Amino acid sequence: MPEPSLPLARDIKRLYWLASFLVFISLFVNLGKQPVYLEEPRRAMIAMEMEENGNFIVPMQLGEYYYAKPPLFNWVVWASSRLTGGYNGWALRLPTALSLIGASLLLFLLGRRYVNEEFAWLGALLYPTCAGLYFYFSLLGEIDLFYALLTLGSFAALFHFQQKGQYLLMFTVSYALAGLGTLAKGLPSLLFLGLSVLAWLWYTSEWKRLFSLAHLAGIFAFGAIVGGYMLAYHQYNDIGVYLRALFSESSERTAAEHGLLDFLKHLLTFPLETLKDLPPGLFLLVFALRPGLWSLLKRNPYLAFAGLILLVNYLPYWLSPGARQRYIYMLYPFIFLIGAYAYQHRDDAPGWQPRTFRILSGVVIALVGLGSLALNFVPGLDFLPYRLPLSLLSFTLLALAFFYYLRRPRWSLPLLIIAAAIGRLIFGLTVLPQRAHQSAAQKDIQVARDIAHIVDGSPLYIYADGRISFSTIFHLNLIRGRTLHRSCEMTPGAYYLYRQKELPEGYPVLMDIPYEDTLYVLTRLPLDGAD
Repeated sequence: MPEPSLPLARDIKRLYWLASFLVFISLFVNLGKQPVYLEEPRRAMIAMEMEENGNFIVPMQLGEYYYAKPPLFNWVVWASSRLTGGYNGWALRLPTALSLIGASLLLFLLGRRYVNEEFAWLGALLYPTCAGLYFYFSLLGEIDLFYALLTLGSFAALFHFQQKGQYLLMFTVSYALAGLGTLAKGLPSLLFLGLSVLAWLWYTSEWKRLFSLAHLAGIFAFGAIVGGYMLAYHQYNDIGVYLRALFSESSERTAAEHGLLDFLKHLLTFPLETLKDLPPGLFLLVFALRPGLWSLLKRNPYLAFAGLILLVNYLPYWLSPGARQRYIYMLYPFIFLIGAYAYQHRDDAPGWQPRTFRILSGVVIALVGLGSLALNFVPGLDFLPYRLPLSLLSFTLLALAFFYYLRRPRWSLPLLIIAAAIGRLIFGLTVLPQRAHQSAAQKDIQVARDIAHIVDGSPLYIYADGRISFSTIFHLNLIRGRTLHRSCEMTPGAYYLYRQKELPEGYPVLMDIPYEDTLYVLTRLPLDGAD
């Protein structure tokens, strides 16, 4: 049940509405501006190839079976490209931004129903504004925030329907979302689902639900989604090979695949990397540094659920040296929820905690304000015609925020979030255009144009196990209107991307293409097949 609480003060509510508006806008400012990079081209290339083949069941990369990830996110990328007019940075990244917004809305609804209104606002705003997501991963057309939304939805269904006593919905919805998660990222969904269900049913003393028809229906929902896809996939390729590849990728993260030194290093650094991602919401955890924290959380079932799910799901990744922070983005909200709940019970906190939080908040607001002035002295931003007015406007807004921070201490938290949102807007209007202006990806685009100009409409392949920049291949696919494939055979009249050191004597070098430490060349086998 929701906790009894006084209505949220009107002035605080207005600040949260303002913060929400700024956060929402900031997620889309120049979202497609910087060229695609990292894993973004790969996701797009696979979607392109599925569309070209007319086969959305089997992921392909360079004309070969792709086993590392199931295809759900590639379907999402394809749908986004169809809705937004083609494969581009905006289309690739739109699902990420929408996933973050979807997770925020889910956290708001749960927080309002099971705690109170202010808690709902905090849950909805602290997750998207945590630094690791806000200034980095929300700008990538990658799978992880989409997968985090599916997994968070599965957690939410497990808790919400259990609280309502609707066990059929509890199992079928949570298991179905876990099934979709499996089609997005593979086996980790089984771990999240299994640990969460077992832990929560143990905590609520409802083990008997595991032996119910409702649970059987959940298993059926999961099996229908995952098994149905696997059956369809097996019509085109051996499903055993696919499953072995998925198991192999998951096992690479475990301690058994790493040495003792790697394990100890990961044990130390993994929680530090988590904390590094969390500001400004991290500052609320200062209120969680109190005796009897678990007793406090147990007062509310939602907070007990948050603490338990965080513990049982964080631990396996903490103990797995191959794990990365992006694997646990769906757990970040639970960290913030614990901090927000402790913050709401700050009346009995020792005096150093609110003082520390207030000092940290003021430092961040001030630093963002000073940083906005510093824009005028960054040489790489000289090309921006609006740099000065942007700097002056943002500094004025942040100076106003700092003024009210000094005058009204109870506004510290919403003003901190507003300052983070203004910082992200500044980032989107300066750093993202700068990356587009000077990014190394511009070189990849030019290389793709040069290759396409030479090849024109002739067949083009990458030879054997060669590999050039996926960014180059992505843009080459766009320019030529067809996907690049790999080939181990040389066909007269066709062009090939070939390792220079392996190029047979007499083959013409039409273009040099450096990639990492290897030099590739563009060559063509003469029509008569002669050397």
